[in-house]
Amino acid sequence: MNQSVKIIRLVSGEEICCVIPKEKIKDNTNLLRLSEPMLIKYVPQVTEFGISDYIALVKWVGFTDDKIITIPKDKILTIANATLPFTKRYHKLLGTLKANPQKLPSFVERDLTNEEYDDIDKEEAKDTLKSLKSLFDMPSKKIH
Repeated sequence: MNQSVKIIRLVSGEEICCVIPKEKIKDNTNLLRLSEPMLIKYVPQVTEFGISDYIALVKWVGFTDDKIITIPKDKILTIANATLPFTKRYHKLLGTLKANPQKLPSFVERDLTNEEYDDIDKEEAKDTLKSLKSLFDMPSKKIH
């Protein structure tokens, strides 16, 4: 059988699901090691019966190949055992992610030249200046 999945509520309000490997639990440290944590997202859906929540699981820490993520214990409010159906769904999703690794967006994946980075910086600066200019172009309410 697969390892026991835990639901962890953090002080930030986030809920994550993961496995806490027994060999990684140490009493003499204020850190906890989580294996392949996933963020639980509640997505409201409008159905013919009203509004219900769809539960989505997404990588909690994206763009890393690390399987073990360490967090401070003082950031945890509570830890609970996941239900058996949730545990099965979590392990099935992990299997799918391993079979289809997350790809970086094409603009992140390729290396940009220094000129391309400069062009991006210039465009961002232009956009910032345009938004600031619009604040100063407001009509005057003074009566002369």
